[in-house]
Amino acid sequence: MSTDYDLTLTASDGTTANIRIIDSINPLPFSDTWTGVESELGSAGGKVASWNTGNAVLHTGMGAASNITLEKFTKSTVAGDTGTGSKLTLGGTFPDGDLSWTCDKVD
Repeated sequence: MSTDYDLTLTASDGTTANIRIIDSINPLPFSDTWTGVESELGSAGGKVASWNTGNAVLHTGMGAASNITLEKFTKSTVAGDTGTGSKLTLGGTFPDGDLSWTCDKVD
């Protein structure tokens, strides 16, 4: 059984995108994943890394420089938590740069 986090990302210009982060029960590195809408984010998903740093880095499979970083997003995040982060060189309608995130739901 996994823990699923539904988040809303908001860019500084007000553009929003929704993603889901799936924390699998598998303890191996890169077994956790994320999904989103490719036309919004430039990627339909990928692997999650860096949980132990206090941030989550959402990789896209498009190279190390293409990712979404969610600052202070951890496995103890609950619905209603918020934070900041950034999106780098992914494409899509959601702009690169600073963003805020809100955890809408945890299953």
